[in-house]
Amino acid sequence: MGVMLMRLATPILFALALAGCATGQAPRVQVSLPPVPEDIRACAQRHVPKPSGDKPLTEREVYVLISKLKASETAKSGCLARLISLYEAQAAIVVEALK
Repeated sequence: MGVMLMRLATPILFALALAGCATGQAPRVQVSLPPVPEDIRACAQRHVPKPSGDKPLTEREVYVLISKLKASETAKSGCLARLISLYEAQAAIVVEALK
């Protein structure tokens, strides 16, 4: 009888010990991020239009199109760099707030 009581008592005492170790809930952190700036959003939505018509492009039209595409990619790279900087600044604020 004593051994059976010990076998039952051990898990019960262990469960009671764990129940006493409960911690409170972590405070809820609220983060408010600013919207993506309109100039970055507009930059991302700008695109070089597809050439009109279904005739083959002339050599000059190809060069003009390539020039427009290069300028568009350069602008988008600048927008992306600004967006990355914005993200990193916001991430640093959140990390600091969570310390």
